[in-house]
This record gives sequence, structure tokens and C-alpha cells, in this order.
Amino acid sequence: MKVVTQRTGLTQHTIRVWEKRYGAVNPERTSTNRRLYSEADVERLLLLHRATAQGHSIGRIAPLSDEELKTLIDEHSPPPAVTQLDSTSPHFTGENPTAESSIQRCLNAIAVMDSNALTRELMDAEVAMGRNRLLVSVIDPIMKRVGEMWSEGTLRVADEHLATSVIRTFLGTMHSNNRAPQGAPVLVATTPAGQWHEIGALLASLTAQSAGWNTLYMGPNLPAEEIAGAAIAHSASAVALSIIYPGDDSLLSTELAKIQRALPDIPLLIGGRAALHYKPTIEEIGAHYIGQLALMPELLSEITSSNFLIDKRLTNHKP
Repeated sequence: MKVVTQRTGLTQHTIRVWEKRYGAVNPERTSTNRRLYSEADVERLLLLHRATAQGHSIGRIAPLSDEELKTLIDEHSPPPAVTQLDSTSPHFTGENPTAESSIQRCLNAIAVMDSNALTRELMDAEVAMGRNRLLVSVIDPIMKRVGEMWSEGTLRVADEHLATSVIRTFLGTMHSNNRAPQGAPVLVATTPAGQWHEIGALLASLTAQSAGWNTLYMGPNLPAEEIAGAAIAHSASAVALSIIYPGDDSLLSTELAKIQRALPDIPLLIGGRAALHYKPTIEEIGAHYIGQLALMPELLSEITSSNFLIDKRLTNHKP
């Protein structure tokens, strides 16, 4: 395995995830169950590595033949090299950066585990783009891409932890500096029991704040009775729940149903990367599936209107 990692540039974790989850290669085994990688296996791993470096998802390209992979690679120019950011050089040169370039610089900072550079990029992007666009067009896509890369095995656990920690701190500071107008409607934001990834709930809370709501962010992993109790105690007009991972928690559907029964007259807004897996339950309990963070302000506006009626395209929109 060590020789294979040296030749391909892939970590052992990545190779095993690609092999087990995506069937990227199928090495022979010794009598003691050790893997034996052939030259063809190594060549294929190299092709897959090059293709994923160009931005292709391993889940999409793993079924391709070697020839198809070579064609795919030839059709795309190589991506910019990931390099350490120069802390003394300005990031923006007078022109507002595009969201895509900001995302790429943030991913570069994550790749080299430069927490200071990542924080600077987020701060610069907020100044250049404004809070709303930063949340929807930069931070939300970054977290989705980090989650995908971690799931595919192309991002180390340490890198994912660094990204989450820095962005959590950045969003927490942003959240504490926001003050809603007196009398604003209240939104409770959290994650259900068993859901420990809180970035989605923070993004929902900040998005509601930007829409003029007073938000109560309660952190992750709350049981149904605590969520309902907080919503009732604070006369909440809505509850936002984020579901990130996993997509097959057998207890989560029960928790969502308990929340809905305790809060029959309060809209439940449910989104996050794994929420789509629970869409049948979300529809069954009459909650509202948010496929994209950008759709949330419109739904909040409808909730505050006197004639609240959910636009069906919001619940049917795919993430």
C-alpha cells in the first residue's frame, strides 16, 4: 500500500474509500487478505486522481473506463496549483471578486491548513460582497464541497475539522454582532438529536437575521422536547432545522414527527445536505423542505405575511 500511495499521491484512506464505496479498483488479495495492486490498478488510480483534481466527482467518474477517463482529462485544462497564500499580499485588487474565485481561495487555504488565510478570505469576501451573498454564494457552497470531498475520501479529517472550526468561529462572531429590531418575529435555529454538524443551522439563523428576524440559535443535537420548549417559550414564528449527516438515521424521522406534534401551528423549515434523504418524512409531517439556502428569505417573507401560503416550487426545488 505504501508504494501505491507514493506512486499515485493518494492517501491510504482515499484509496480504500474509493475501492470500497465506489469500486474504483479491485485489487487481488493474498492468503492473509493483503491487497495486491497491479500496474493497471496504479494507472487507474493515477487517472482518477488527475480527474478529481480537475473538479470531477469520484462518484460520477468511478464507473468510467480508463480510455474515457483519459478523454475526460484531456478535455479539461488543469486547475490552478494549490499554493500557500502570501499573507503580505492583498487578496483583492480593487474589483469585487466573483464568488467562485473566493470559494477557490478558501479551498486552497483549507488544502494547506492555513486557518489565518481562510479567515482573511472570509473577511475580505464579506466586505466585497456583503453578508447575504457571502452566506449564500460562498460559505454554503464551501461547506457543501468540503462535505463532498470528505465523503469521497479526497479531504483529510484534519482538513475538514479545520474548515469547520474556522467557519464556525467566523459565523459565531457574525451572529453575536447582529441585533434585530424590536418586535421582529422570532426564529429558533438548531439541529435535531443526533445531528452534530451545526454550520447549516448557523447559516439559517444568520440568513433569518439578514431578513429582519430575531433569531435564537441553540447549537446542535437538541432533543425534540427541548426544541419545542424553546419555540413555545420565545413565541417563535418558525423553527429552522439543519440535517447534514448521516442520511439514514432511523431515529431522526421520529424526532421530526415529535417536534411537529408539539408545534402544530409553527412552521418547521428543514434543510441541509442530508435533508433530501428525509423528504418523505418532511412532507408527511407538513414541514417545509428548503433545498437551497437562497430560497429561505422568500419563505420567511411569506411566513410574516398575513396570508401565509407555501409556494410549491420552494418545497419541490432540488438542492
